[in-house]
Amino acid sequence: MTELMSRTHTAPARRGTRRKAFLLLHIVSAGAWLGIDVVLGVLVGTILLSDDVSTVAVSYRALELFAVWPLLISGALCLASGVALGMVTKYGLVRYWWVLVKLVLNIVLVLLVAFALRPTMLGAADTGRLIAEGAPLVAVTSELFAPPIVSTLALLAAFVLSVFKPWGRTRP
Repeated sequence: MTELMSRTHTAPARRGTRRKAFLLLHIVSAGAWLGIDVVLGVLVGTILLSDDVSTVAVSYRALELFAVWPLLISGALCLASGVALGMVTKYGLVRYWWVLVKLVLNIVLVLLVAFALRPTMLGAADTGRLIAEGAPLVAVTSELFAPPIVSTLALLAAFVLSVFKPWGRTRP
């Protein structure tokens, strides 16, 4: 009898622990993603505002090193943990509008990092190398402004959706 009771009580505890582990990974990866976007914005701001050639060159080159792979990793972890959470919680993946919108935002942002941001950052690194070699400073293009702004706003929207859970079910 005691053995039966202990089995009954441990199964839900394990599910709760798994859910909490996925939730923790989701929160940490989303926080890291937001932090990386903020640093990306700081680097772009430094490029825009600095008069020091070496600082501008290093900032351009840091974009390639700092932005692409850390963003891809944190975005992929956020996506994977979000899908896992959808599978183990009552919210599901497409049962509630707020979850569906977050899922779409996450997929779009990860795809943008992989296919749009990566070439832009490779070009920025080349610009940084040229400036370090003595080329004149160039004006910052909108290609560099848009990623930290768009991604940060989308992530903040996802955070708001997570807290307020608006709109109800996708199907009645």
